Amino acid sequence: MSPAVSSLTSSGRLEGKVAIITGGASGIGASTARLFHENGAKVVIADIQDNLGQALAEELGENASYVHCDVSNEEYISNLVDTTVTKHGKLDIMYNNAGVFDHPMNSILETKKSDLDLVINVNLVGALLGAKHAARVMIPQRNGCILFTASAATEIAGLASYAYTASK
Repeated sequence: MSPAVSSLTSSGRLEGKVAIITGGASGIGASTARLFHENGAKVVIADIQDNLGQALAEELGENASYVHCDVSNEEYISNLVDTTVTKHGKLDIMYNNAGVFDHPMNSILETKKSDLDLVINVNLVGALLGAKHAARVMIPQRNGCILFTASAATEIAGLASYAYTASK
């Protein structure tokens, strides 16, 4: 984003907020991390892409950090939330953005269970676990916002595989 556009969109609306963004090292997640950071949030980038996640945290500088997290593993999610709260004292925003694609446009007859398991475990189970552990700390705070990334594939037939469409 150019500095001119950045200054127009940066309002400080998230000043003092603490946000976790899963799948935050690239794509929609990285763009969100930049936007949240520009608007004053302390951003925790969570991903399995360590080099990209660490580089983004370093690019953003102060108030940005990276945590390795496989969202399909509940222990990783629990540790992510606990680490964030220990470091920042709270969690205001949990953005469950992590997602994977399987083989696009396969016939239902060609769908492999291993592909289905991966997509469901990351896209659906990972989002649920993120919400669960964010709620665990947000409910006692009586404050917080839990977000999810959805997909146009849920509305328009044929955009993605059966597993991806079902998981989003």
